Amino acid sequence: MTLPTTEDRDPQSIGLSAKPDEEVLAFILQRQIAALEATREAIPQITNAAASLHKAAASGGKIGYAGAGSAGLTALTDCLELPGTFGFPADRMCILYAGGAKNLMSLAGVHEDDAQAGQKDFHESGLGAGDVLIAVSASGTTPYTLSAVQTANQAGTETIGIANNADTPLMRESRHAVLLKTPPEVIAGSTRLGAASAQKAALNMMSTLVALRLGHAVRGHMVNLFADNEKLRLRAQRILQDLTNCSPDDAANALERADGRVKTAALMLLKNLDYETADRTLMLHDGNLRPFL
Repeated sequence: MTLPTTEDRDPQSIGLSAKPDEEVLAFILQRQIAALEATREAIPQITNAAASLHKAAASGGKIGYAGAGSAGLTALTDCLELPGTFGFPADRMCILYAGGAKNLMSLAGVHEDDAQAGQKDFHESGLGAGDVLIAVSASGTTPYTLSAVQTANQAGTETIGIANNADTPLMRESRHAVLLKTPPEVIAGSTRLGAASAQKAALNMMSTLVALRLGHAVRGHMVNLFADNEKLRLRAQRILQDLTNCSPDDAANALERADGRVKTAALMLLKNLDYETADRTLMLHDGNLRPFL
């Protein structure tokens, strides 16, 4: 019987436990690298998906994620990280996770088979036309995730599907299909390994490209971060010093007057503007600081 790649066994894993620790770890790492290399082949698909994500983000649309089990956790991580890293508004982001928050500690597999829950969770998410749903499923067949995508399509929501098996329902149903052709796992079916690494890499690539296009990442800095703790305040000050060649004291002062908003503080320093004028000027340029540098 021919198995999907995500369920197949890697022949080189046989007898792995009898090998020295360092050799085992080197083999696991090599398979992780192979999974990431597989992501390279999907760059054209990731580019198209990122364009859809960019369109939704630039027009004020919502960004949703859907998934179950390990793939859902990868999706959840991306959803939670984007507001802090790139300043994506948290109220415009949501996660559809099989079993909901209560399942995050147990990861009970039964919930991923609940197609009705996928439909219900989408309807309750508030996503609709002009928004985008990113669905992640290693197998490409997860009923919960597939149902969420099908319901999203009916609602006019753009859909991005990320899977590790070719010719699967998720790849066929998603408006933008991203196939990550990762090799069989070191432990057959354990897609939290190579498949998840490739999924995370693809999500990172998409969101970072969009952040660059939106002007949320400039000259290698996350200029749309909101400095709300000491670590981020110090990082924000360093960013301001690098972008404007100001002193540490001037950076700290501008950041305080800008209520922790790096872009606004940078424009205040660059153009000697007050907070209100700098904020208004940024809005006229869609929040993009790059034209002023």
